[in-house]
Amino acid sequence: MGLFGGSEGDLQGRVEELERRVAALERALNAGYPPRPSGELTESSGAEIVAPQPGVTEMVRQLAIQGNKIAAIKLLRDETGMGLRQAKEAVDRLA
Repeated sequence: MGLFGGSEGDLQGRVEELERRVAALERALNAGYPPRPSGELTESSGAEIVAPQPGVTEMVRQLAIQGNKIAAIKLLRDETGMGLRQAKEAVDRLA
């Protein structure tokens, strides 16, 4: 049994969700926009909202548009502290 009564897998999932929320709050704070909850859906098809992403700098956007996704992901992670998966998903939405 893990810390606080949950299994290790449960705790890892909770930590990852908290990291996503903190990253969203940091991006919102840096850009002056309200944070967008993760997993927010708008259409019956289940498509996630693809709105301007607060906290994504113009340099990250340019790298993604130019097809240099690895550099864009690295820069986004450096700027925001975002995890690899979240940064990749964000850059994929930009390209």
